[in-house]
Amino acid sequence: MDGLVGLFLVCGVIYYFLGRRATDMVDVIQNRLTEVYSSWDGNTERDNANARTLSTTELRRAGLAMRNRAAKSKEIARAVRSSSLYQIKETEITVPDPAKNSSFVYYCCGRCTPQSRDSLAAQAAKQNQKSSITNLLIADPQPKNIWSKLFSHTYHVYSFKKYDYPKVTRTVLNDERIKDAIKETAAETARETGCSEDEAMRQSEARAKSILERMQSGLSDLMLRFTAWTLYKLLPCFIRSAAIQTRHLDMLRQANDAQIPLVFMPLHRSHLDYVMISFLTLTNGIRSPLVAAGDNLRIPLFGWLMSGLGAFFIKRRMDPVAGRRDLIYRATLQTYIMECLRAGHNLEFFIEGGRSRTGKPCPPKGGILSVVVDAFMDGTIEDALLVPVSMNYERLVDGNFVREQLGQPKKMETFGSTIRAMWNTLRGSYGIVKLEVCQPFSLREMVRYFQLAQQTKAICSPADRQLKVTASSSSLYGTDCVSEDLRLLVDKIGQHVVYDCSKSTPIMSTNVVAFLLLNKFRDGCSMEQLVEAVDSLRAELRNAQRDVAFCGESIDIVNHALDILGPGLVKVERQEVTDTINGRLVKKQAVVQVRPIAILPNVIETAYYGNTLLVHYCMDSVVITALYAALRTQINSPQAIAANNLVVTHEELMENALAICDILKHEFIFCRPCQTLEDCINQAVDRVKAEGIIAVPSEGLLEEEIWSRRFAKTLECESEEEEEYNAKKIRYKLRLESEYSNRMEFLHTLLRPLIDTYTFSAYSLRKLVGRSMAERELVQEILSEIKSNIDTGIVNYGESLCVDPIKNSLKLFEKKNILECHVQENAKIYYLKDEFDDEEAVNQIYETLATFKWTRNID
Repeated sequence: MDGLVGLFLVCGVIYYFLGRRATDMVDVIQNRLTEVYSSWDGNTERDNANARTLSTTELRRAGLAMRNRAAKSKEIARAVRSSSLYQIKETEITVPDPAKNSSFVYYCCGRCTPQSRDSLAAQAAKQNQKSSITNLLIADPQPKNIWSKLFSHTYHVYSFKKYDYPKVTRTVLNDERIKDAIKETAAETARETGCSEDEAMRQSEARAKSILERMQSGLSDLMLRFTAWTLYKLLPCFIRSAAIQTRHLDMLRQANDAQIPLVFMPLHRSHLDYVMISFLTLTNGIRSPLVAAGDNLRIPLFGWLMSGLGAFFIKRRMDPVAGRRDLIYRATLQTYIMECLRAGHNLEFFIEGGRSRTGKPCPPKGGILSVVVDAFMDGTIEDALLVPVSMNYERLVDGNFVREQLGQPKKMETFGSTIRAMWNTLRGSYGIVKLEVCQPFSLREMVRYFQLAQQTKAICSPADRQLKVTASSSSLYGTDCVSEDLRLLVDKIGQHVVYDCSKSTPIMSTNVVAFLLLNKFRDGCSMEQLVEAVDSLRAELRNAQRDVAFCGESIDIVNHALDILGPGLVKVERQEVTDTINGRLVKKQAVVQVRPIAILPNVIETAYYGNTLLVHYCMDSVVITALYAALRTQINSPQAIAANNLVVTHEELMENALAICDILKHEFIFCRPCQTLEDCINQAVDRVKAEGIIAVPSEGLLEEEIWSRRFAKTLECESEEEEEYNAKKIRYKLRLESEYSNRMEFLHTLLRPLIDTYTFSAYSLRKLVGRSMAERELVQEILSEIKSNIDTGIVNYGESLCVDPIKNSLKLFEKKNILECHVQENAKIYYLKDEFDDEEAVNQIYETLATFKWTRNID
């Protein structure tokens, strides 16, 4: 249960007690009390920690042994300041320093949306060459006068740009879609119950009005301003800063001035996501969006507050009876969204659906996006600007999802649990929040691109259908009753948005440290080794033009990240090391050792933070995993290693890589829809080759063939058949020198937890031979199988025990026509297809996946 929704209750309490007579003195007292309590709570937790666990001060002292005396003096002064009573007011805000941190702007795709890439928003970003960081928690009222100094927050909130947020209730109820849905539902009800058609019509009309009243948003400018004032007071209690680049704000302001709807499509990590986006828009003169929220958040008081801030509530499951579509609800939802867009409202929805439970982006859900596309297709709106948004947290405010990943059901939100979670949130320290706004792009331009691409494909392959513009009636009563053409279009746009968001996600210090500890130093390392690894990884990320959302010396970054992660996830110990010469004791020195808590359930939470970086390396890891599978019969052979003759063809490497991508297609979006997967794999092969892990031996191609291929490529006259033929003839030789071997092992281990999960899911399919099982029961069987193999040491990665990848593996088997699924009493029932309903067929599936589990004996 997330406590952020409970912040809105505090809004009302503060407003009741302080009212309009609140002064800065009250604010100071409130902040001081919070700081004193937070300091007491933090000290209590450290005292209860393991006796050998080092405090933050000790970590700094141990790390500073590698630095000079000037750096030590600087850290001592910083430690004194951090223990001060006035920590919140006096401590420097830890945000990327523009002078040290290069600017990052993620532009939209130059292939799909070239005009949007060169739009006014992009020009504004290019003109503002000086990179600067805005902290959203700092109010900067204009103009400067005595009132703005005495009542800075109140004066700033009062000066916000005012917008009208029109209601669309009457327009929605008079729409033909809802009238048709009411008539159809009334006729069906009359047939089933035997009541008169007039009575059934009255019931259906009353239900449509009730659905709309419960669904619609009560967005209010007054509520927005009051909440902004309250957030200025409360957010600094548990968040040190909310950082965003100033040029991103300039892009949003210019996009807002275009007078067409903005559709914010963020990745979803926390309930704080929609709070921060609404706070961002309101405080920067941008029309606040209507936000699609799950009806599980429509709880007493909080639901009313969220509605006033723009939330409209939709059901998680639209059809209460399996196999029967709720026509009235679907028509009401679709019409409400389309009429809000027509009225000029901005819109916000989470393209993944729910929050990510693993830290990786989830595949897109096309429901609301299909309504937006449909609104453009039938002329309800002329265009819309799609705005991919990603944000990241040094520490997740929602707690963690370990219970759910271990197979326990999600706890539903209640009023009492919200109050408790709210209190715990205000007592905590969650570090920095970083927001990343990608360049907005035109929906019209994106649709036209995919239409043209589909038509071009149809000309080359007449059997392929062309993408047609469909009228809104094609998606009448909802978002799953659409043509295949529109479904294909929506899916491609959704994949593009998720891919862009994942590539632009800010990388926090906790992501880097957790990633390195799990994938490079699982057995522990010294502080010096960890600092060096962080230095190297930072350089890699900057060269790859990723948004590194921290700066400063690596020792400071590591200490900060370890403090945020806490002793529950990372153990830090001081060990006394004795140096001896010729058997004589010379001296003792203290060495700081760091290692992750690699036991369940702690490792699952650590993996959540590390998975942010897994997206960056996944394609390289695919290539290395494919390389291991291709060389599985030789890679541990002493004879082959001694002969230094481990060679694989490009054709075999590509075939294995494509197979791995097909297996993990529900875990990652490997490339944009406007790219080919083969091109992305080739780029990854080139990166692996540039790192020296593989090399092209001199006998791989004849000199004449190499020359002719390069010449043909230069003249762009080589046919696709010739290029493919030449590529297949390329051979790669594996290099086993230590500097290359270590890098290869690092990349190989990244996907091993997922490969293990999928492999044991396939192994557990034998439990379905001759029988059927409910999804929950089958998932528990797979979890039990993985857990037993972790206990016996067969599986080395505790994060393999995770529900989301298990469900994705079942989805894969269903798409491969291995499993059949039907819904019975709102529960999924799985059973094997006839051709796979025997031990031999199931074992073959397991062997196919186990091919990619092959490891190298580095001893």
